Amino acid sequence: MSLVYRSYDEIQTQEMAWKEAVRVTLEKKKEIEEFFDSARPSEVIFVGCTSPYYAGYLAASYWRTETGLQARAIPSSDLVLFPEHYYPKAGGNPVLIALSRSGKTTETNWAVEEFERRYHGRTVLIGCNPHGVLADFARLKILLPESAEETIPQSRSLGSFYIAALMMAAFRSGNTKAIETLTSAPGKANAILRRSEATIEALFEKKQYSNIFILGQGPLFGVAQEASVKFMEMANQDAFSFPFLETRHGPRSLIDENSLVIGLYSQAGCQYEAQLMEELTLINQATTLAVTPREGWQTGKVTASISVDCDWPDSFTGLAYLPVTQLAAYYCAVPKGLNPDEARFHTLFVEIKRF
Repeated sequence: MSLVYRSYDEIQTQEMAWKEAVRVTLEKKKEIEEFFDSARPSEVIFVGCTSPYYAGYLAASYWRTETGLQARAIPSSDLVLFPEHYYPKAGGNPVLIALSRSGKTTETNWAVEEFERRYHGRTVLIGCNPHGVLADFARLKILLPESAEETIPQSRSLGSFYIAALMMAAFRSGNTKAIETLTSAPGKANAILRRSEATIEALFEKKQYSNIFILGQGPLFGVAQEASVKFMEMANQDAFSFPFLETRHGPRSLIDENSLVIGLYSQAGCQYEAQLMEELTLINQATTLAVTPREGWQTGKVTASISVDCDWPDSFTGLAYLPVTQLAAYYCAVPKGLNPDEARFHTLFVEIKRF
């Protein structure tokens, strides 16, 4: 690789972004606890568009298991266009957590405006822009300006959003062990990138792939979804995301010797994941990359493997996997002669006219 693009530097500065998220969220701990004690939410709704939506999807999974609250992620546009499908018909005290890098994306602004009309003073913002509609409406703000990227594809800011959302849930439940794990997470970021880069670069120097599948089960499915978007944005690459075992039903028909399959392994599903990845390697003849929590993981026979060396629960492991998938999208783009800082037909944020 001869050229180094701005997005590469943004991927490589995860530690800085994650540290900002930890610092700001800890500073806001009392305010966060007072907000949720006062709100006494019946449910927590995460909203965002595409990448921030997937960060919300990841966070909602942990909120459900950690706090016992109903929690879900909804694309901002869905909340605007189909409110009757998401808001309770009677009663209920939801809290809305909006995730946005720019604070300017039209659909998220609309979603927050409409939520505030229904449930005033119950919006939280996790974002990078201290100005604009979202910051004006939000009663509680977790602002992470240093995490913002200059390029179109989001990378480090997603990890910082994810950490902040996880820490809020841990505050709510009083889980000190989880707080300690998340507080120390930034110290892992550079090592994850070092452990991953050579293997990823070699896979994309070897060949260009007709399609790429990213597989993740349970709480890791949001990472797989986000990774497919990164490949589309940065590399104009056909990319698909599925849960591991769902891949046996239909998607497997498209996997062959011209495919790359990236498996994001979990603790809960490791044996089934290893079995499928071995079949895709030996029967489908795909190039396969196993991304595992620790060394010595049961992967089955695969082309290559990467360990992030993080002894975290499955709900947190997605944080370690995000930089790996972002590096993969970057190295997919560069051999094609594409500029991964840009995304075809995209702008830094989306503005549309409301009808």
